[in-house]
Amino acid sequence: MKIKVLAYVMAGISLLLIFGHADAESVLPRLDENTNRLSAAGKVLCKGFRLDGNTVFSEEVLSAILKPYQNREITAEELHEAKNAITQYYVINGYRNSGAVIPDQEIKDGIIAMHIIEGKLSEIEVSGNTWLRAGYVRRRLELATEDGKKPFNINTMQQYLRLLEQDPRVDNISAYFGPGLEQGQGILKVEIAEARPYHLTFRFNNYNSPGIGAYRGEAELEHLNLTGWGDSLSLRYGLTEGLDDYMLNYTVPLTRRDTTLSFKAERSEALVVADPFSQLDIKSDTDTYSAAIRHPFYKTLAREFAAGLEFEKRHSKTSLLDEDFSFPDSGADTEGETDFDVIRFSQEWVDRGVSQVIAAYSSLNMGTVDDGEFEGNFFSWLVQFQWLRRIEPLNSQIMVSVNMQLSDSTLVSAEKFSMGGGTTVRGYRENQITSDNGVMGSVEWRIPVATLPIPGLSKGTNDGILQLCPFFDYGKGWNKNTQDPDPDQIYSAGLAARWNISKRISAEVCWGYALKDVSGSDEYDIQDDGIHFQITAGIF
Repeated sequence: MKIKVLAYVMAGISLLLIFGHADAESVLPRLDENTNRLSAAGKVLCKGFRLDGNTVFSEEVLSAILKPYQNREITAEELHEAKNAITQYYVINGYRNSGAVIPDQEIKDGIIAMHIIEGKLSEIEVSGNTWLRAGYVRRRLELATEDGKKPFNINTMQQYLRLLEQDPRVDNISAYFGPGLEQGQGILKVEIAEARPYHLTFRFNNYNSPGIGAYRGEAELEHLNLTGWGDSLSLRYGLTEGLDDYMLNYTVPLTRRDTTLSFKAERSEALVVADPFSQLDIKSDTDTYSAAIRHPFYKTLAREFAAGLEFEKRHSKTSLLDEDFSFPDSGADTEGETDFDVIRFSQEWVDRGVSQVIAAYSSLNMGTVDDGEFEGNFFSWLVQFQWLRRIEPLNSQIMVSVNMQLSDSTLVSAEKFSMGGGTTVRGYRENQITSDNGVMGSVEWRIPVATLPIPGLSKGTNDGILQLCPFFDYGKGWNKNTQDPDPDQIYSAGLAARWNISKRISAEVCWGYALKDVSGSDEYDIQDDGIHFQITAGIF
């Protein structure tokens, strides 16, 4: 799994009070306006207040507000001010339909009873949705009040509305809050504008090993709201000169807190096409099936921590001249077959700030190889880190990324750490180094140099921006119980150009200069000159 660092945008949400301005008189239904009954003479000796109904604020906090009205004679007007002071304190802290009332009573020992009504949200009305179920929206917003158990707070609700607006199934939200049918109750009316749930994306790049065909075309079709309850289905097909691969993934939300369950199936059919090995008819077929559960334990607008558990089962088979064959260090048995199971425990952390984004990913992998050269159990730990920060010079960005893998034994080919190529250490061929253990780092300076919009395609304010990105990449690998790769480290410097034509259309090309010489291949590829590129086009 790779970390993707995306641009963070918080859209505004209008949350209006339809019952007018939020002063003490308009927030709460009037229960008793005739406070003069407390004193036939118009004044009363107030030694203190007896509060009831308050759960949000302690009696100490509210008593401090009432202190100016205690231990003296107060008028009916001052008593009204005391009640309004409590109500206003609730209002300014976001409890817009909460407040205080003073019921008619007989004063004893100078103690005045004051009742606090902490308003509840009685109903959430959802409109504007077409395919997205109203229950999907309602159940997530009910978290703001814990299904009505907590008093309604407009600030808390705004946080949940903005979280919902980050959902890729939602384009924008408008919400209006008003009084309910009973005292202290409120109704939230939410209007949803849905985002288009289906997308078709094409990619073309040279991010594959020249041995199976460097140039790859890929088509991916996804639907983010298949049944209306937020479940997603994605299909992908990739093709190179010697590789066909297929992927199907289905993800369904299990809880309103975005716990998800995913099922994935993949198949790849590879043929070595690079000379001189193309004459040997070397083939490798791989089938992978996995099931994963993921839960965000902490999620706000700026931060998220999630953990996941995945079970993966993989089977691969290799052949030479149409005969079963086991290649050295592949981990296959004598018939060229490899079967292994892996349990992956992952942790993710994202911290988004005004000027920077920090993302970290960790995966503890525990597996068993059923048969073959590396039969037995294995353990590996994969760590990925990215830091993206906006800096003042040239309105640019600095991105730092570090990847590392550690293992306790020799790994099968599919579990090894790979480096070299357009997404790792640029300036070298894809998978120049594969090893059991490895560390890899990159520093890149992203400088916007021009805005080149395309009419009809570039519609957003940031569309059409062209960035030039000088970079430095480094990678080092080593094995466990076997000889280290040669070379065991590679590093490069170069320049990348990225053109973001629109949110779904982009192009990237980079040139990396290999600072560490490696032995070349008999068949030339532009990766040997350090050139890597990718074009992405989202049709809809």
